[in-house]
Amino acid sequence: MNLALLHSTACRELLNEGDLEDAVRYCIAQGIEPPVPPCTRLSSDYERCVEVAKETLSDYGWWEKRIKVRNTRERRQAEMQER
Repeated sequence: MNLALLHSTACRELLNEGDLEDAVRYCIAQGIEPPVPPCTRLSSDYERCVEVAKETLSDYGWWEKRIKVRNTRERRQAEMQER
């Protein structure tokens, strides 16, 4: 199973329902840091922040790269604990 495809599709579905916060929570639940800092509605660039987050969270390539990084970190941590 392709995890990057699974996660990008799940986020796309959440975003199609109109809920960026759910997509960000989903990302965090997978052990992946969200692509941008939380967007605050009062900031002047709120709309741009939301668009960048939506594009990134639904991007297969971004998920693929972040999963590789997460897995490498987890492997290194496991190796360090074994020592």
